[in-house]
Amino acid sequence: MDVNISDIANEFNNKVSPVREIMNYADKRILVSLGIMADNFISFGGGWVNHSSPEDLRESYLKIISDKDKFHFSGGYSPTPGENFCKDAIINFEESIFSMQGLLQDEIIIGQSSTQLTYFLLKVLLNKDDKILFLDPTYCNYQLQNNIFNPGEILNFQVIEPDNFVYSANNPEKISLIKDFVRKEKPKIVFLVSPDNPTGQVLSDEFVDSVYNEVKKYGGAVVIDFAYKTLVFGDYPKYFSKKPDGNFITIHSNSKWGRNLGRRMGWLEAPEYILRAYETFQSATLLCPDRLHQMAFAEYIETSIKNGTLNEYISKTKEQYKKTAEHTESCIERYLKLPYISPSGGIYICLKVSENSAKFVQKVLKNTGVLFIPGWGFGSSLSESVRLSFGPLVNNYELIDKGLNKVGEYLSHAD
Repeated sequence: MDVNISDIANEFNNKVSPVREIMNYADKRILVSLGIMADNFISFGGGWVNHSSPEDLRESYLKIISDKDKFHFSGGYSPTPGENFCKDAIINFEESIFSMQGLLQDEIIIGQSSTQLTYFLLKVLLNKDDKILFLDPTYCNYQLQNNIFNPGEILNFQVIEPDNFVYSANNPEKISLIKDFVRKEKPKIVFLVSPDNPTGQVLSDEFVDSVYNEVKKYGGAVVIDFAYKTLVFGDYPKYFSKKPDGNFITIHSNSKWGRNLGRRMGWLEAPEYILRAYETFQSATLLCPDRLHQMAFAEYIETSIKNGTLNEYISKTKEQYKKTAEHTESCIERYLKLPYISPSGGIYICLKVSENSAKFVQKVLKNTGVLFIPGWGFGSSLSESVRLSFGPLVNNYELIDKGLNKVGEYLSHAD
């Protein structure tokens, strides 16, 4: 008789996840099963960036690998919270790009990725009877993590107006409503993403400050996922420069801005007492973050700040994605003529398709070979919408035109 898997594994396995669906489409066998030739497949589904990593970062890896002693050192265990030299690089990065002042080594813990960091942070902060508040829509993986692995009760606050498909979080009326909602429900955590996945929106200082001031009154915390922190098309909000305190915690990664998706490294910025508790979870599971990536990151930050290329690289990257967003919007207007939410940062645009999003994605994929991501997993407000990612096609405008043109022609004939 074969051994059974656990109840929680069964529950997790039976949950339909948009993230798992996205990753599955990297398997050519799935495309073949749908009758799609890989050469005709165009994906707007991937949540990744495709610009080039900094050349100085590549050089930093080469320096380590070509030096026998450095390479030997990179193979040893890092301290569980991460190397202090890497924490110093993070402090310098935050000060150089966002003018953050006063961030301390003891307010940083380095981990494997923002996904892993978030999972254990929720473990550290949430008890069985605590509430966690997500905006609707928000990144689907976080609610899934909480549903399966954490005991907190999930609250949702809708920030897309159903009548006109407008993102309204930064409107004064909506800010007043969320203040009232937080005051009434008293969630232990208000979990925010800025720039947002899936809408590409950047929360205003007024929104974040209002929520922060409310949670301080009863001992809650604002937690912000800053995975796309540098990819803001306009000026950075002031809270991007805010250091952590007992009511303000942030999650970071070099995955998106440095195109380090497969070189997994992230960090938390939080008060020391929270990170001491977090370290227990990390030592029992991850044990320690990757030392090679920490060494290369620290070397790169030091070099790029000295030679002035860090700010130049980030500014160039921001402009690259801003132009790609604008081009994608022009194609949506030309070929699809569907309502959409114009992004303020990040790599996503949400489209309203006015029908079941999962069915829409399946029929479009089958008939055109073009992939979008169904919006239902990001919240009820996107049940009839899809997420379009222009990140993977930042260097290939021809495929953006071709893909959206194919979808537009199919939809016009389908009608």
